Amino acid sequence: MSKKSTISYFYGFFGVWLAASVLLYLYGGIFALYQGTILSMLELSLSFDNAVVNATILVTMAAVWRRRFLIWGMVIAVFGVRFIFPVLIVYFSTSLGLIDSFNLAITKPDEYEKIIQSYHHVIMSFGGMFLLMLFLKFIFDENKDVHWIRTIEEFASKISKRGNVKMIFILFVMLFITYIAPAEITIGKELVTINKIEILAPMLIGMIIFYLIEFLKGFLEQDEKQEVGDATKLSGGIVSFIYLEVIDMSFSLDGVLGAFAVTQNIVIIMLGLGIGAMAVRSLTILMVERDVVAKYIYLEHGAMWSIGLLALTMIIQIFYHLPAMLITTFAIVPIALAFVHSIYKNREFILDNQQQ
Repeated sequence: MSKKSTISYFYGFFGVWLAASVLLYLYGGIFALYQGTILSMLELSLSFDNAVVNATILVTMAAVWRRRFLIWGMVIAVFGVRFIFPVLIVYFSTSLGLIDSFNLAITKPDEYEKIIQSYHHVIMSFGGMFLLMLFLKFIFDENKDVHWIRTIEEFASKISKRGNVKMIFILFVMLFITYIAPAEITIGKELVTINKIEILAPMLIGMIIFYLIEFLKGFLEQDEKQEVGDATKLSGGIVSFIYLEVIDMSFSLDGVLGAFAVTQNIVIIMLGLGIGAMAVRSLTILMVERDVVAKYIYLEHGAMWSIGLLALTMIIQIFYHLPAMLITTFAIVPIALAFVHSIYKNREFILDNQQQ
C-alpha cells in the first residue's frame, strides 16, 4: 500500500480553514478575517506541544478512535471548549439564564469579556494544576529508562521508587500557592477582591479529575487484559478519548483567555481558534501514522517539559499576566531542542552501528 503524502494529512485542515475564512469574512469583513488568522496562529503556536502529547496517547488507540478524535474531538474543541465553556462561565457566575448568557456573549462582547476575565484566576488554577499533574506523572515515573535532562529525570525516577513523591510535591505546591495568594488581584485596570477558596478549589478539582481518569484507564486496561471484547475496547477507547479532550481543554484555556487581547467577539474567537485546533489535530494524526514520537526519542520529553513550563505560566497567571510571546516560547523551545537532540542521537546511533 502506497504511503500517504504529507499534504494529504492536512486536507481536513484546508477545508476547515477555507470554510471558517468564508464565515469570518461574511460575518465581519476583512478585519474579522484578519483577527481570525491571528488567532489561528496563536492557537497553533501555543498548542504545538499539545500535538506531541496527543500523539503519544493516540498511538496506543485503535484507528477508529483516531478518526473520532479528529472529527468528534474537533466539534468538542471548537463548540465545547471555545464557545460553550466561556458561555457557561458567564451562566454560573451571574444571575443570567443560559440564553441571556449566550446573548450577552454575542451582543455585548466588552461586558462578556469583563466577566470572563474576573474568573481568570479560577480558570488558570484548574488548567495549571491539571497540566502540572500530567508533567509530574512523566517526571516521577519509576519505570522510565530513557532520560533527556538526565540529572533531573534520573533523580526524579529514582526517588519515585521510595514512595508517592508526586503527591507530596503537589500537595506542597497547592499549600504554598494558597498561602501566598493575595486577598486582591488586578484584573485589567481594576483591583478585585478574591477568596482563596476560588484558587484552592479549582486546583483540587483539576487533581481529582486527573486521578479519576487515571483510575478509569487503569481499571479498563486491567479488564482488557482479562477480556478482549468489543465492549471493553469501546470503554477503553472512550476513557482515552475523554482523557485527550481534558488535556486539550487544559491546553486551550490559556489560548481562549489570550484571544481576548485580539478580540472580544466570541464568534471570531471560536472560528479563529478552531482553525488552529484543526491544524493541531492534523499534525497529531501525521505524527501518529508516521511514528514520529518513536523515531525521535526525546520528542515526548520535550513536550512534557513544555507542559511543565506551561503549567508554571498558568500558575503564575493566577496572580500576574504574562505576555503571549513568552508563553509561546515556553511551548516551542523545549520541543525544538528535544527534536534537534533526537536527530543528533539517531545519527550517533547509526555511526556506532557502522563502526561495529
